[in-house]
Amino acid sequence: MKHQLLSVLFAIGLSNAYANDELPVAPTETVTEYTQMCLDWAKEDDTDEQNLYQYVLDCVNDELNAAGYQGVQKVDIK
Repeated sequence: MKHQLLSVLFAIGLSNAYANDELPVAPTETVTEYTQMCLDWAKEDDTDEQNLYQYVLDCVNDELNAAGYQGVQKVDIK
């Protein structure tokens, strides 16, 4: 049972990885806008400096995914 569950989770992960490659790449200005928006939200949430980058990266990828774009590997928060 444990191996079946792992196999299913692995298959879902693979299908999501391939599905992501089929999505369009977001324009740079869209990524920049989402990054600033997520930085603003991080400040509102009192996110500490240690967790800020991961917060913004996750937020930007959530927004890109919701808009039908591929996620990004990194964001510029400077």
